[in-house]
Amino acid sequence: MIKAILFDVDGTIINSEHIHRQAFNDLLKKYKISISKHQWTSAFVGRGSKYIATYIIQKHHLPEDIDVFVKKRKELFQKLIRKNPVQPVAGFMEFYTFLKKEKFKIAIASSGQRSNILQSLSMIGIASIPIIDIGQVKHRKPHPEIFLKAAKKLHVKPSECLVFEDSVVGIQAAKRAKMKVIALRTTMGLSTLKKEKPTLIIQDYTTFLH
Repeated sequence: MIKAILFDVDGTIINSEHIHRQAFNDLLKKYKISISKHQWTSAFVGRGSKYIATYIIQKHHLPEDIDVFVKKRKELFQKLIRKNPVQPVAGFMEFYTFLKKEKFKIAIASSGQRSNILQSLSMIGIASIPIIDIGQVKHRKPHPEIFLKAAKKLHVKPSECLVFEDSVVGIQAAKRAKMKVIALRTTMGLSTLKKEKPTLIIQDYTTFLH
């Protein structure tokens, strides 16, 4: 029996992946480096900014301190998101209201940084929700740690959790945590998602509103 719903944030609750990529590209512009949409979706979605920064800096031998770069990218993302307010994934707000009404336990399990998560959620009017972020785990997705910690925080068993994810690594992490997972087609192509064999694939949350 499902008692808890765990959500990723970017691409799962809000349409923000393009802003994350823009923040990286704006910082990399002086080096004439650009992360393409294909590279972003195939290699970086769900990985966390420190992983991405480390990869880019090491690959291109950039004279950047990784932690300083990540901090600058976080600050730039927050500026961009204020200038370009994010929208929730279609149907999410209605679905979230339904879950609250039905007394499901809800938590966030995101590879994002807490300040980014809080700002993004506040922009769509969500507050006071348990959050497990990248700063609270030793291992990033596809390791199951983040989902297992979220289940523990909600005092439920992994088998009682249903995860919503948009990334390959997120789906893999949820499955490794022995949780059911629903994949959204907001970021990845259908064929890519099918290969990961999630419990269900949906376009967005309007699937549940009919």
